[in-house]
Amino acid sequence: MRLVLVAEDELNAATFQTYVYLVKVGKPVGPRDVMRGANLSSPSVAYRNLQKLVDLGLVIKDNYSNYVVKEKVSKKGYVWVGKTLIPSFAIFGFIFIGVLIGEVAILIPHLLVGASIQESFWLLMVVTVVSASIFLVQALQFRIKQKR
Repeated sequence: MRLVLVAEDELNAATFQTYVYLVKVGKPVGPRDVMRGANLSSPSVAYRNLQKLVDLGLVIKDNYSNYVVKEKVSKKGYVWVGKTLIPSFAIFGFIFIGVLIGEVAILIPHLLVGASIQESFWLLMVVTVVSASIFLVQALQFRIKQKR
Protein backbone atom coordinates (compact mmCIF):
# COMPACT_ATOMS: atom_id res chain seq x y z
CA MET A 1 0.00 0.00 0.00
CA ARG A 2 1.21 3.47 -0.71
CA LEU A 3 0.90 6.13 1.98
CA VAL A 4 -1.22 9.21 1.18
CA LEU A 5 -2.05 12.28 3.24
CA VAL A 6 -5.75 13.16 3.26
CA ALA A 7 -6.95 16.70 3.93
CA GLU A 8 -8.35 17.26 7.42
CA ASP A 9 -11.76 18.37 6.13
CA GLU A 10 -12.25 15.19 4.10
CA LEU A 11 -12.28 12.90 7.15
CA ASN A 12 -14.14 13.79 10.33
CA ALA A 13 -13.24 12.07 13.60
CA ALA A 14 -15.82 9.27 13.29
CA THR A 15 -14.92 8.53 9.67
CA PHE A 16 -11.22 8.43 10.49
CA GLN A 17 -11.95 6.21 13.50
CA THR A 18 -13.79 3.86 11.12
CA TYR A 19 -10.82 3.92 8.77
CA VAL A 20 -8.30 3.20 11.56
CA TYR A 21 -10.41 0.22 12.65
CA LEU A 22 -10.37 -1.16 9.08
CA VAL A 23 -6.58 -0.81 8.92
CA LYS A 24 -6.12 -2.57 12.28
CA VAL A 25 -8.45 -5.44 11.33
CA GLY A 26 -6.72 -5.92 8.00
CA LYS A 27 -9.48 -8.06 6.51
CA PRO A 28 -12.90 -7.46 4.92
CA VAL A 29 -15.61 -6.56 7.47
CA GLY A 30 -19.26 -5.53 7.36
CA PRO A 31 -20.96 -2.42 8.78
CA ARG A 32 -22.03 -4.17 12.01
CA ASP A 33 -18.46 -5.31 12.69
CA VAL A 34 -17.28 -1.76 12.04
CA MET A 35 -19.95 -0.38 14.37
CA ARG A 36 -18.77 -2.61 17.22
CA GLY A 37 -15.04 -2.34 16.54
CA ALA A 38 -14.96 1.43 15.99
CA ASN A 39 -17.40 2.11 18.86
CA LEU A 40 -19.98 3.81 16.64
CA SER A 41 -23.57 4.43 17.70
CA SER A 42 -25.35 2.43 14.99
CA PRO A 43 -24.84 0.38 11.82
CA SER A 44 -26.19 3.30 9.77
CA VAL A 45 -23.40 5.56 11.10
CA ALA A 46 -20.88 2.86 10.23
CA TYR A 47 -22.40 2.48 6.76
CA ARG A 48 -22.32 6.26 6.16
CA ASN A 49 -18.65 6.39 7.21
CA LEU A 50 -17.82 3.40 5.02
CA GLN A 51 -19.56 5.00 2.03
CA LYS A 52 -17.56 8.20 2.53
CA LEU A 53 -14.34 6.14 2.63
CA VAL A 54 -15.40 4.34 -0.57
CA ASP A 55 -16.14 7.70 -2.24
CA LEU A 56 -12.68 8.95 -1.25
CA GLY A 57 -11.12 5.82 -2.79
CA LEU A 58 -9.61 4.65 0.48
CA VAL A 59 -11.82 1.59 0.95
CA ILE A 60 -13.37 -0.88 -1.48
CA LYS A 61 -16.54 -2.93 -1.13
CA ASP A 62 -16.30 -6.58 -2.16
CA ASN A 63 -18.98 -8.84 -3.68
CA TYR A 64 -20.14 -9.90 -0.20
CA SER A 65 -20.82 -6.30 0.94
CA ASN A 66 -17.72 -6.29 3.12
CA TYR A 67 -15.24 -3.42 3.19
CA VAL A 68 -11.45 -3.52 3.09
CA VAL A 69 -8.76 -0.80 3.01
CA LYS A 70 -7.48 0.08 -0.43
CA GLU A 71 -5.26 3.08 0.37
CA LYS A 72 -3.35 3.67 3.60
CA VAL A 73 -3.56 7.32 4.61
CA SER A 74 -2.14 9.36 7.43
CA LYS A 75 -3.74 12.20 9.30
CA LYS A 76 -1.82 15.38 10.06
CA GLY A 77 0.18 14.96 13.25
CA TYR A 78 0.17 11.14 13.17
CA VAL A 79 2.48 8.45 11.83
CA TRP A 80 1.64 4.80 11.07
CA VAL A 81 3.89 2.28 12.80
CA GLY A 82 2.68 -1.04 11.43
CA LYS A 83 -1.06 -1.03 12.09
CA THR A 84 -0.83 1.47 14.93
CA LEU A 85 -1.36 5.19 14.52
CA ILE A 86 0.98 7.17 16.79
CA PRO A 87 1.11 10.94 17.35
CA SER A 88 4.29 12.41 15.85
CA PHE A 89 5.07 14.07 19.18
CA ALA A 90 5.39 10.61 20.76
CA ILE A 91 8.11 9.65 18.27
CA PHE A 92 10.16 12.69 19.28
CA GLY A 93 9.49 11.96 22.96
CA PHE A 94 10.81 8.42 22.55
CA ILE A 95 13.88 9.72 20.71
CA PHE A 96 14.66 12.00 23.66
CA ILE A 97 14.13 9.10 26.07
CA GLY A 98 16.70 7.13 24.04
CA VAL A 99 19.13 10.05 24.30
CA LEU A 100 18.48 10.21 28.06
CA ILE A 101 19.24 6.51 28.42
CA GLY A 102 22.54 7.11 26.61
CA GLU A 103 23.36 10.02 28.91
CA VAL A 104 22.59 7.93 32.01
CA ALA A 105 24.78 5.13 30.62
CA ILE A 106 27.65 7.64 30.37
CA LEU A 107 26.89 9.11 33.80
CA ILE A 108 26.79 5.88 35.83
CA PRO A 109 30.47 4.88 35.37
CA HIS A 110 31.54 8.41 36.31
CA LEU A 111 29.48 8.25 39.50
CA LEU A 112 30.77 4.77 40.38
CA VAL A 113 34.44 5.77 40.18
CA GLY A 114 33.85 9.19 41.76
CA ALA A 115 35.00 11.13 38.71
CA SER A 116 33.95 14.75 38.43
CA ILE A 117 31.05 15.60 36.18
CA GLN A 118 30.87 18.94 34.42
CA GLU A 119 27.91 21.20 35.08
CA SER A 120 27.19 21.30 31.36
CA PHE A 121 26.48 17.55 31.40
CA TRP A 122 23.88 18.01 34.15
CA LEU A 123 22.34 20.85 32.14
CA LEU A 124 22.23 18.59 29.09
CA MET A 125 20.40 15.91 31.11
CA VAL A 126 17.87 18.43 32.42
CA VAL A 127 17.21 19.69 28.90
CA THR A 128 16.77 16.11 27.66
CA VAL A 129 14.33 15.24 30.48
CA VAL A 130 12.31 18.42 29.90
CA SER A 131 12.24 17.87 26.12
CA ALA A 132 11.11 14.25 26.44
CA SER A 133 8.44 15.26 28.94
CA ILE A 134 7.11 18.07 26.76
CA PHE A 135 6.87 15.87 23.67
CA LEU A 136 5.21 12.99 25.52
CA VAL A 137 2.69 15.28 27.25
CA GLN A 138 1.92 16.95 23.91
CA ALA A 139 1.42 13.54 22.31
CA LEU A 140 -0.98 12.54 25.07
CA GLN A 141 -2.92 15.81 24.79
CA PHE A 142 -3.02 15.49 20.98
CA ARG A 143 -4.35 11.95 21.23
CA ILE A 144 -7.03 12.92 23.77
CA LYS A 145 -8.05 15.92 21.63
CA GLN A 146 -8.38 13.75 18.51
CA LYS A 147 -10.61 11.21 20.28
CA ARG A 148 -13.20 13.89 21.07
